[in-house]
Amino acid sequence: MLNSSQSQGGNGSDSGAGTGELRAFVATRLGGHSWVVDLVPNYEMKVGSAAEADIRVDVDGVRPHHATIAWNGEQVSVTPIDGAPVQLNGEDLSDRTVIDPGDEIRIAPATLVVNVTLAPARMGRRSLTHAEFAERVTEELARASRSGRHTCVVMLKSRSGDGSRLASAALGSFRDGDVVGTYAHDEIEFLLPDTPPSVAQAVVERLLETSGLQQSAVGMAVSPDDGDTAERVMRGARDALAMALTQGGGICRPTESSDVPAASPGTIHTDATRTVVDEVTAAAAEGEPLLLVGEPSSGKRFYARLFHERGERASGPFVLIQCAGLVDQEAISKAFGPETGDVADCEAEGAQGGTLVLDELGDLPMPGQRRLLRLFEEGSEDYNLVSTTHRDLPALCQVGVFTRELYDKIAARRVTVPALRMRAESIVPLAQNFAAQYKSDKPVKLSAGAIDKMRSYSWPGNVLELQNAMERAVTLADGGEILAEHLPGDLGDGDGGRLREHVGAVERDAIIKALADNNYNQTHAAKILGISRRALIYKMEKYGLKPPPAGKKDE
Repeated sequence: MLNSSQSQGGNGSDSGAGTGELRAFVATRLGGHSWVVDLVPNYEMKVGSAAEADIRVDVDGVRPHHATIAWNGEQVSVTPIDGAPVQLNGEDLSDRTVIDPGDEIRIAPATLVVNVTLAPARMGRRSLTHAEFAERVTEELARASRSGRHTCVVMLKSRSGDGSRLASAALGSFRDGDVVGTYAHDEIEFLLPDTPPSVAQAVVERLLETSGLQQSAVGMAVSPDDGDTAERVMRGARDALAMALTQGGGICRPTESSDVPAASPGTIHTDATRTVVDEVTAAAAEGEPLLLVGEPSSGKRFYARLFHERGERASGPFVLIQCAGLVDQEAISKAFGPETGDVADCEAEGAQGGTLVLDELGDLPMPGQRRLLRLFEEGSEDYNLVSTTHRDLPALCQVGVFTRELYDKIAARRVTVPALRMRAESIVPLAQNFAAQYKSDKPVKLSAGAIDKMRSYSWPGNVLELQNAMERAVTLADGGEILAEHLPGDLGDGDGGRLREHVGAVERDAIIKALADNNYNQTHAAKILGISRRALIYKMEKYGLKPPPAGKKDE
């Protein structure tokens, strides 16, 4: 099996970069497969069969860490690792060697051709509003799920007034396929497709270094490792950013995926959720395998945790394995044990004496399903078992995509978790709980328009979408009342929402972006928007936007 991943190009310079800069990349060929990898300046890119390799060639004859390729902005060099066999233009290499454009590197059956060229000028490139950014994340994850490649979402908070500077530097140095968005004033978000975590971190570090903003706090989440949906990955990035802020800066990854929202869906009871709680509690008492079925982010993980806490093994470990992230043999072996040999050291066996949760089991490929069945046959099974899925597993069994034997094993008891729209009476209480989580100094007030807007929306992203929306609303309101305009622009769209609210939300996002892009200079932002400064101030007051920070007001 061969997986490929791309990295970022450019040198992260200030606005205007990308015109006349040198760009280095490697074109890799293996059989009928080929792909292009941009080299990151001053970063050693790892080539090998390991899952964390920047250029991954997972075939016989390639070591997990086989060689490195480095680009210093002027020269490209290749270095074999620990005597690994590497050829350059047909000659064996034993040490670091500088490569000329057009040279061929041979690693087992793979051929890597080095090229250096001028980076294209980027004319008219812009940062996106948060709504546009979220849509792009959804589209990119749908594409990446078909190839098993990594997709990174980065949330970055800079010092006051530095947000536009960072956005400009990123727009000038990132690849054309990378996306820069404006989350809020001085909070920028990046989408880096086809990028492993090590490369994404190197790119962000270089961007901060060349911009002189190393003290910024950065949160980074990677799909499928940290989540398999846009809401879950963005939630992971926001949680990681919060961690970085508590540490005074730096780059953080989620310590674990968003397991249970702080304002969990089960704490706001409706008739539907009371039924789920009763059924999960009964399954926990009996200790039988439980299958939780429901839409993504509807609260299945919360009820898996509830099952654990109400069972006889509550004092034992709670181990959650994200099955959507098990896309290759190495990841499957780490989770469920090797194809042959002892399975005692796999992640699943770490749940002994507690609860093993197989999250989104319906996304586990057939090799993983076979490995899991072997684990059940040869492992300890000294744990309670909970599986979750948003898929129709019986239907998948009928078409041969899911193993009937595995389904019978994990579905002794089946409980359906209702979507958020099916328990509409819990939306506002949940929103208030989430808002309080991000604003603890005084009670949060929701305007009548905000409440009406939330109730009229179907919330396809369920509880995590609501949590993400409320965190941003609290940020935009900046201590004031949360208005309808602080909520995502498409709430109510297609669900009987009012056109006026939709247009107002779009206008509010455009104002936020214009202010961020112009260092909160109202005169410049008004010019970009095509309105007067007085009209801009009026609209800022109308939408409850944050006033200019001290020292950033217009003269």
